[in-house]
Amino acid sequence: MNKNKIILFATSIIIIIAIILGGGYMLHESKRQHYIDIQKKRIELFFKENINNYQSIKVTDIGKTPMGGYSIKGYINNNKKLDFLATLSSDSNYQFEDTISYPQEVGNMYKPPRSHKKFPSQIIKDKNLNENEYTADPPLIWGF
Repeated sequence: MNKNKIILFATSIIIIIAIILGGGYMLHESKRQHYIDIQKKRIELFFKENINNYQSIKVTDIGKTPMGGYSIKGYINNNKKLDFLATLSSDSNYQFEDTISYPQEVGNMYKPPRSHKKFPSQIIKDKNLNENEYTADPPLIWGF
């Protein structure tokens, strides 16, 4: 009888731990996806404001950089040759702002004058957009 109680107790503890871990993982994934969606919105805002004939964005890879920031790779207008790499660091509170690289084809699509690029925080302010809809904290653990 005592042995059955111990087995039942141990099984109950294991089930409770599994439920807590599963819930924590789901919460983490939800936060991670929210962060990615917000950064994608910021990148879209940047391209809509600065690029002629901008249509859409496709994110292909998201990761953590060796320096502790995040990177988002993708391309625009359903053209893989129009790729980009956006980097998010502590300098910008891990929000996409101005660190982006792309091939010359994308650079040639800028609206004139090219030297007056507008970045997300400036666009949000100029258009009186809700800052909370364009800001999200990254998850605590990235590669969960």
